[in-house]
Amino acid sequence: MNEDSSLNIRDQHRRSKWTRIQEIIWDGPRPEVEKRLVQRLDIFLMTWATYGYFVRLLDSGNITNAYVSGMKEDLNIHGNQYNLLTTFFTCGYLVGQIPSQLLLTKFRPSYYLPAVEFLWTIITFCFAAVQSTKQVFALRFLIGMLESPFAVGVITLMGSWYTPRELAKRIAIFYSASYAASMFSGYLQAGIYQGLDGHLGLPGWRWLFIFCGIISLPTSIWGLYAIPDSPYTTRARWLSGDSKQLYIDRMKNIDRRAPAPLSWAKIRKTMTHWPIYIISLMLIFHCLVTQPLNYFAVWLKSLNRFSVYQINLFPTAGQALGLVTTLAYAWVSDGLGGKRWQAMVVPATCNFVGMVTVASGASYGATFFGYLINAATWGLWPVLYAWVNEICHDDAEERATVIGVAQTLGQAFIAWVPVVILNVGKYAPKFKLGFTVMSVLSVCEFGMIFVIKYFVDRDMKASAVVENGVGRIGSDGDSQVVTQEK
Repeated sequence: MNEDSSLNIRDQHRRSKWTRIQEIIWDGPRPEVEKRLVQRLDIFLMTWATYGYFVRLLDSGNITNAYVSGMKEDLNIHGNQYNLLTTFFTCGYLVGQIPSQLLLTKFRPSYYLPAVEFLWTIITFCFAAVQSTKQVFALRFLIGMLESPFAVGVITLMGSWYTPRELAKRIAIFYSASYAASMFSGYLQAGIYQGLDGHLGLPGWRWLFIFCGIISLPTSIWGLYAIPDSPYTTRARWLSGDSKQLYIDRMKNIDRRAPAPLSWAKIRKTMTHWPIYIISLMLIFHCLVTQPLNYFAVWLKSLNRFSVYQINLFPTAGQALGLVTTLAYAWVSDGLGGKRWQAMVVPATCNFVGMVTVASGASYGATFFGYLINAATWGLWPVLYAWVNEICHDDAEERATVIGVAQTLGQAFIAWVPVVILNVGKYAPKFKLGFTVMSVLSVCEFGMIFVIKYFVDRDMKASAVVENGVGRIGSDGDSQVVTQEK
């Protein structure tokens, strides 16, 4: 063998090794044409969804920044009215979410979601003109109602286009926009307050809402073009006729079926099927046991050993940990071919360890660790929703309804349970009662993983019996019979 041939073999080996590494990191082995299909989908759907979620979460943080930057004094907000800002938003969110998911099954998402985004932008601009607390409350209710379709709508859309090796990591990337928004919000307010406070006679907090309205406007315009609806009904101008059929074939290979008109029979089927109840219960537990980091600063302040800067800085370490672990769980879950319950066991275990550690109040170092490790449990959410999309693979309407109901109930419980068991006025700074209760709820969250696994296994076996034994029955509890890629 000559030297040139030897070099060529080594180059090919290096390229093939790099290719294998890329496949492990991103979506696994697949034909080149399918890679291009998914890349195109990412360019349009993922950019719109992630940027839109970033803007919405930025607004959620900006109401607090506006409050401490002059809005409180200008509008004479006093007493518990600050708490009511969150209450009115939550009420609007809860009122809007389930009806929105039902509307999403009746109207094209490419029209419905951009229209709602545009209305959301108008309401955001209106915050810059408010003159009374009552007007702020009314706008907070409307902004909550108009925000409610976005996250659950995006997850439903993703479930219509991505396969089990792709889905969890995309939901995690989408969800990670919340971490970026939380970290960016304070810097944004500081910059606007310093540069625009008093400009044209407007205080800095009003400019903050004007800026948010301006940066949110492109999402509704981009959405009209980028949102592809369902592979079976898409009219996206960035898809050719041939590629549309390839997207449909991808979904048929995993038995992800076309949407059908919503009917009473469909509603009855959804309400008599286990996912709407079991998934909702799981999400209630998850939403409750991921609240502790919100009280980390209260505990830090009670120690009288840190500056205000440090008290605000330390919780950002939790945000960073949450970002890294959220992406890690999703990557591992997708990289193993759609292993969901196995990936969920890790954050559920971390949650219990952190909760018991804080509840015990063993020492300063242990409590600090217990609070921070709670952030490593947030990543269960994207993997759970990826699993839901696969469990309800054959019914787009049930998928949309289950996601909407579960998210609504989760938000409903975090609106009142932490107020009762983590009452700052009564239980701060150790929150012994609250964290003891949450330790029990953490065990319930862990147990629900295996309850879902039981029902998935049962459905897989029943499906195989109906199909006269056709299909593989796995023992790992993943929905491989109906979602295994071909």
